[in-house]
Amino acid sequence: MIREGVARALKELLNIKEIPFNVPPQRELGDLSSAVCLSMAKQRRESPMKIAQEIVERLKSKLPPYVQEIGVSPPGYLNFKVDWPALAQDLIPRILQKGELFGKPVSPPRKKVFIEHTSVNPNKAMHIGHLRNSVLGDTVARVLEWLGFSTEVCNYIDDTGLQVVDVVTALLYLDPPYYTEGSDFKGIWKKVSPDQPFDYFCWDLYARFQDEFEKNPSLPKKREEVLHKIEEGIHPIAVLAKDLATKIVRSHLETVAQLSILFDLLNWESDIIARGFWEDTFELLKGKGGLRFETEGPNKGCWVVPFGGIVETAEGIKSLDKVLVRSNGSVTYTGKDVAYQLWKFGLLKKDFLYKPWGHQANGEILWTTAREGEPGDRVSKYFGHAEMVINVIDTRQSYPQQVVVECLRQMGFEKEGDQSIHMAYEVVNLSPQAARLLGMEETEEKKAYTMSGRSGTGIKAKDFIQMVKQKVIEKADHPLEERVASALASAAIRYYLLKFTLESQIVFDFDEALKTTGDTGVYLEYAHARACSILRKAKEMKIDFLWRGGCIPKQLTEAERGLLDGLSRFSSAVAKTGKTLRVSQLTEYAFDLATSFTNFYEHPDPGADVQIPFIHLRDQGIQTFRLSLVTAFQKVMRNVLNLMGMPALERI
Repeated sequence: MIREGVARALKELLNIKEIPFNVPPQRELGDLSSAVCLSMAKQRRESPMKIAQEIVERLKSKLPPYVQEIGVSPPGYLNFKVDWPALAQDLIPRILQKGELFGKPVSPPRKKVFIEHTSVNPNKAMHIGHLRNSVLGDTVARVLEWLGFSTEVCNYIDDTGLQVVDVVTALLYLDPPYYTEGSDFKGIWKKVSPDQPFDYFCWDLYARFQDEFEKNPSLPKKREEVLHKIEEGIHPIAVLAKDLATKIVRSHLETVAQLSILFDLLNWESDIIARGFWEDTFELLKGKGGLRFETEGPNKGCWVVPFGGIVETAEGIKSLDKVLVRSNGSVTYTGKDVAYQLWKFGLLKKDFLYKPWGHQANGEILWTTAREGEPGDRVSKYFGHAEMVINVIDTRQSYPQQVVVECLRQMGFEKEGDQSIHMAYEVVNLSPQAARLLGMEETEEKKAYTMSGRSGTGIKAKDFIQMVKQKVIEKADHPLEERVASALASAAIRYYLLKFTLESQIVFDFDEALKTTGDTGVYLEYAHARACSILRKAKEMKIDFLWRGGCIPKQLTEAERGLLDGLSRFSSAVAKTGKTLRVSQLTEYAFDLATSFTNFYEHPDPGADVQIPFIHLRDQGIQTFRLSLVTAFQKVMRNVLNLMGMPALERI
């Protein structure tokens, strides 16, 4: 509110886009300062002090909201003193009145955004690296929905990909009894171990297959046969593959539900194939000249997107063009992804069929694409047809995502290409301490330990969540209810996976994630619970702290000003996160807000020998003001926690 008003005034006056802000080194100079005049000096060929003095004179006639005085300090800083009582008079009653609606835009954009996240191969259990994708995508969806966008959240199921093919091939041909054409699958399913969850069994089976693939000369041919039968979609092996993938997906959904992650739709790759999406896409690309059939070179017999041509490297001749159809006629993952992207924007004349998958924890129906489903208009659901698409996929998929966008442009869909957002992020590794606790065996000491489903090394997400929950219980200074322990574990995991920038590789460490002080989700939960406890005690003592405008002190303490400032920045912090999709900005704000509350609670009167608890204050005006500030914090903090998908605990 303060910064926004000042920035608006300076932007109109100076006709520039960005206004930098910082806190003056001496508080007597002001509450807020900007070095914008220093950056303008070279362009204007004037001294920063002269520019700053001119700006002050022009702003004096109409001060920005909540600013009572503007000054200048060398070498050309603009300093703004805030009218804190005026801000409190406006802000606190607004928060108290609007509650969970506080900070929402008055005129929301109502633009439809399609967000795809999680999208884990349905061939084995999830590992903790997958959780970063889920948490990022879920939080972005929550933020955009809060800002007024119409959001549709999808989990893409690659049930015809090589990872599923590998597990199906392993199930059929790695151990006796082996599958023979025309036989049923009773003997095959009996090979599944009853002593472990199905997704765990497939985790081990997938790793075994990778190890055996090069040793057993029959397996490559068998895998090729299984791949074609799954892609055809009618052979009994395709039915087996769908059953296997369905079991795994149910397990994945159970896993992420522990972190309050839900979806609107499950999109199956097999349905993209069955509904003929690729055929239409192929003709569109060919018609626009976006595809080329290679008659020679490393991609001979393939259909490719011209994306770089043939280059000579130290390893030999290579092609930078992207293959969409292999020489054997099978469509690559990227090819199917191009077709899927067209559907997301409503650019294909074809659509999926849909049916309910089941109810989720929030009571909402999860839908799924299905061959035996109903058209979207019959189920009153119009999926896709988005104006913006956000694909949450790690940085290793940056090149295929670029190809998807380039294909849209080749077909003449420039606007949709511009609105195709790849939300790329780095991977999650484990600290040495976390690796030891989770039982990873490594032959040498490293700074971080990587995970690989292909080699079977890594930490399954369910095990990880349970381990964090157990550590929460061990670290607590009193017994915790099951519900509270689960909530704190979820908060610790989500916050830790959100607080790093997208470009940062995460090295997960239990001790860092579970601290009750510092930049952790547990700390935020304790801050919210403490506010609830203060208000609960005030009500038990029948203290009347109903808001009255006359309770505002003429001079606010530094702690009161700090909390007011934090509360005033809520809406802009959420708006900025929605604009940049950098959720670490939201966690940074949340930590700053919790810290300002802790400082206000522990040191409301800086410099005083005794810090009197709010419920014991004798001055009723100050008591009302401070308890109202606690209430305002509790409401805003609850909103912040909800946006990050974290429970807002009232008791711990």
